[in-house]
Amino acid sequence: MKRLFISLFILLFFNFLLFFSNVSGQTNITKDSLQNKLAGLKEDTRVNELIAGIWKGDQELLTVALGESMTSVPANIDMHLRIGGVSEIFLGTLLMILAEQGKINLDDKISKWLPDFLAADKVTIGMLIKNTAGYKDYVVNKDFINLVLKEPFRNFSREEIFAYSVNDGELNFPPGTDQKYSHTEFTILGEVLEKATGKTMSELYSENIFSPLKLEHTGYSINPGLPAPVLHAFSSDRGIYEDATFWNPSWTGDSGPLYSTLSDLGKWARVFGKGDLLTPAYFDSLVSRPVSATRPDLYFASGFIVANGWYAQNPSFNGYSGAFGYLPSKDLTVIIYTTESDDPKSGAQAFNIFKEMVKMITPETTINF
Repeated sequence: MKRLFISLFILLFFNFLLFFSNVSGQTNITKDSLQNKLAGLKEDTRVNELIAGIWKGDQELLTVALGESMTSVPANIDMHLRIGGVSEIFLGTLLMILAEQGKINLDDKISKWLPDFLAADKVTIGMLIKNTAGYKDYVVNKDFINLVLKEPFRNFSREEIFAYSVNDGELNFPPGTDQKYSHTEFTILGEVLEKATGKTMSELYSENIFSPLKLEHTGYSINPGLPAPVLHAFSSDRGIYEDATFWNPSWTGDSGPLYSTLSDLGKWARVFGKGDLLTPAYFDSLVSRPVSATRPDLYFASGFIVANGWYAQNPSFNGYSGAFGYLPSKDLTVIIYTTESDDPKSGAQAFNIFKEMVKMITPETTINF
């Protein structure tokens, strides 16, 4: 019995080493080395808290929480957090699901639902998710930003958001001729999907993604509430270092309304990245390069970046900074979120940490921007 136990231990240990070797072609990457690297990067970037997960296939390599959620309250991997722009990956996938179900057509003009909207007879649904419609991004409007900072708990309707983009009657470029990132276009898409289906975005996400995948800790929220336990975020955007956890996320429209946990995001990354919820044709549409994008190795697809083979996002808002990456060629997922400390250097550091971890794990497939 003892010999059998020793044999099983040796076999499991060998498989453990082989597993890490298969990730990067190296044999010196262990769970401890990954955690030590993250701890060093946390120290270097001065972030208040760092939460990270790394998976190969459906096998967890590491999940870790470093730092404090609040003073004397350690962060942990089960805490809920606002995922910001990673919401756009869910939105792109949801759109393709609805198109596959025949509830919407990517080539339909948005004038079908928004007849009086600027350039509605020239903009298609497919343009919105690819950010090729030409609508100005309301988030770069100084008056809008000043209002958000002045009233961080204020609720913003879609109509208010649209006004900051289209009231001057101008576009960035004629629809379909170029590409420019625009929170406006994701929010227009949310309005169109609700009108086309007769259901709220919350219902659409729940019925088509959250419930089927049993993402029990992921949800849609355009109010300050978050389910407990909560990973607290902090911000100096208003000139003083303060808790920003419950600032109203409604200003993000449909580009950042979702919250989740590390484990749910790890599960989601692989389902999304493998196209498990879509037929091959619609998955190809999801990850396809817009005609206006000139580089095949770096472009914005449908709510996410394709960078040297990675499907990635790098949100930063209301004190949260995130990095989400799935590498289909190696079935590898890396997710990192950080929160700011009172050190100005600590803002928006998650993606920098992500890139350093990618260099360590898979040096032959690094992030190329």
